[in-house]
Amino acid sequence: MSVVMGVFDGSRSGRRAAGLGSGPQRGRGLALVLGAVLAGSLLTGCEDGSGTGTVVRVVDGDTLVAVIAGEETTVRLLNIDTPETKHPDLPVQCLGPEATEFLAERLPAGTEIELEYDEERLDRYDRTLAGVYESGSLVNAEIAAEGLGVPVYFEPNDRFLPEVEEAAATAEAEGLGLFSAAIECTVPAQIEQLGTAADQIPAAVDGDPADALAEATTLVEDAESLVESLEAEMLGTGTNAVLALPLAVTFADGQREAAEEVRGRAVEGRDRLQGLKDDWDEEQERLREEQERLEREQREREERERLEREEREREEEEQQEREEREERERREREAAPAATDQGGSERSNGSSSSSGSGSGSEKESSGGTGGRASGGSGQGGSGGEKSGSGGGKSGSGGSGGSSSCVPYGPEISYSDDGGYTGKRYGMPGGKTFRKCR
Repeated sequence: MSVVMGVFDGSRSGRRAAGLGSGPQRGRGLALVLGAVLAGSLLTGCEDGSGTGTVVRVVDGDTLVAVIAGEETTVRLLNIDTPETKHPDLPVQCLGPEATEFLAERLPAGTEIELEYDEERLDRYDRTLAGVYESGSLVNAEIAAEGLGVPVYFEPNDRFLPEVEEAAATAEAEGLGLFSAAIECTVPAQIEQLGTAADQIPAAVDGDPADALAEATTLVEDAESLVESLEAEMLGTGTNAVLALPLAVTFADGQREAAEEVRGRAVEGRDRLQGLKDDWDEEQERLREEQERLEREQREREERERLEREEREREEEEQQEREEREERERREREAAPAATDQGGSERSNGSSSSSGSGSGSEKESSGGTGGRASGGSGQGGSGGEKSGSGGGKSGSGGSGGSSSCVPYGPEISYSDDGGYTGKRYGMPGGKTFRKCR
């Protein structure tokens, strides 16, 4: 063993021969070297922590099956942890399928690999723990460099940890994989999406802010859920559980702080919209009350106008009836003198007849007298007087007819008597009279 250590430097790729003498001594030295090489090879494959294998298949982003020393062996890559796809208690995690796909493309079936081990070679699931090399490159670190896994320390194995940590730091700085804000499922992407939405919460809204307020409220709820999911006790159960690992805690803490800041902006925007909504509702209530007042006043005004219209119509009807009555009374007054004149004419004709009768009587009297004179003067004169007396009575009757009251003339209202002061013939009810002629 001391010879081997004297010849080789113990590194994976730095196995070099020591300088030896020439001649027979050199021959003996060469034989010694060859023996040492053979022994070293055996020790390298078994005791110094290295070996080779052939890939059979990839299980997930950090596990594969390879044929090692003629047996299929499940190999768990050391110091790297990728998102789970087959964990019995966890959902398929963000970029878990992508990590599996990366390893399958990087180490397809049949690929020759070199394995280097650390202090403990098996985990509790009897998987072989190793650093896997292909073409001299540590695949464990390549996964971290793509941002498809984070460094993990399973004590006491830390042989490959520095190289994996360096690769992961580069991925974080470049925003690759789990650290990318362009991949929807990652924490940075979720924070950026919520932050953009928070910045778009309007400061003012035309019309009812209800829809904008509802969106802002949902945004606050999403931000609160994200902050909660990044709490230490919750992070390990979600779709970004790898960020709960101790070596990723710094990144996770930074993301949680960023999420809390976004939540604060979302709350501020929501509260601003809530104030706008309160003002809107208050204004709408005022407008509603104003509208009700206007409608009430409109109804009252229409009712007044209706009553006024009905009153005007009633007055117009009364005015029309009054005018019609006055017109009728006027026509009746105009017709009354004609009837009076006709009555006067009849009375005049009656007087003429009476006068004629009187004259006849007188003539008869005269005739009688004359006759009586012929036959006997005394009795003839007496008869003439009686006839004359009769004629006189007849004439008296005619005179009485011309001055009598005619109660059938036109009716005249007491209030429209035209200043008449003569005799009146009253009508039933005492509101009209007929002039006596």
